[in-house]
Amino acid sequence: MEDGRRPTIRDIAREAGVSVATVSRVTHDDARVVAATRRRVQDAIDRLGYSPSALGRGLATRRTNTLGIVLPGLGGPYFAELVQGAESVAVERGTAINVLGTHLRPDADGAVRDLAARTDGLIVAGGTVGEDLLVRLSAGTRVVLVAGRSDVVPTVRTDGRAAAIALTKHLVAPRERGGHGYRRLRFLGEPSGSPDTHLRYSGFRQALGDAGLAECGEPLRYGLEVGSGALAARRLHEQHRDGDRLPEALVCANDELAFGMLITLPGLGYRLPDDVAITGFDDQDLAALASPTLTTVHQPVHDLGARAAALALDGTGGRGPVGPPGTDVVLPTELVVRESCGCSAA
Repeated sequence: MEDGRRPTIRDIAREAGVSVATVSRVTHDDARVVAATRRRVQDAIDRLGYSPSALGRGLATRRTNTLGIVLPGLGGPYFAELVQGAESVAVERGTAINVLGTHLRPDADGAVRDLAARTDGLIVAGGTVGEDLLVRLSAGTRVVLVAGRSDVVPTVRTDGRAAAIALTKHLVAPRERGGHGYRRLRFLGEPSGSPDTHLRYSGFRQALGDAGLAECGEPLRYGLEVGSGALAARRLHEQHRDGDRLPEALVCANDELAFGMLITLPGLGYRLPDDVAITGFDDQDLAALASPTLTTVHQPVHDLGARAAALALDGTGGRGPVGPPGTDVVLPTELVVRESCGCSAA
């Protein structure tokens, strides 16, 4: 404008000879405005260089153009890739992302409620909040659970139990059927620590039972970080030194635990996979670069984040409309066989 002011909606209304409400309807693409009036308002907008306030649009439409993501923590490649997948969809929709880690917050539920009130959609990692809170959150915003199961909000996940069964069957199957014939297997991870770990442990036990085998000792109950894998390796070494037999194979709840094993056991005098085979879950980039290369389960973590974001923002998983409660999007996994289980390098 000539006086240097930023034009307001009232300036546009005066210039076009219409009401402020009509200008607002045009900027929000309201179909009730007739074509001639719409053109007159748009011409005034173009002449004066008017740009509607993002805050004003949000108040009018009750949209914040923000996607919330609730995770137990903010570290590790798994969560980083999950967020990247969600971000790929958010960018396409002009939506910002607000990520909340709950593990250091004394009032985690309150922080999640506050975030939900400021977002158009909310992605929650499985096991991060309780079912009761999911019910309350879903009453006011579109909530999607990723890597978990729920009867009250849509879910996006992989079938960790079936994937763990396939992995364990490869380890116990006879060599003439493409397996290794291992009979002493042990699980590394805390089964009660997360829904993912619980399902993987359940699949591990199911495959052992189907083969007529029992676990070689209780699970090594550690967290999901590389450091926890290193600690578990030292504990396994101490147990072996005290007279316990080594398992022939360790099925780790994720790749990071497996990496901790791979970098620690050789320094303690063990040959991998000759003395003990190691497997992971996730198929992180480092899995193909480790020595030995890591046998694991590939799951599409980026796609998990992307599909969850699509559901949370517009109710679609990238394949058309879906109904919110009871929607269960299951993405495929793939067993990736490499050296650490005893297979030859490709």
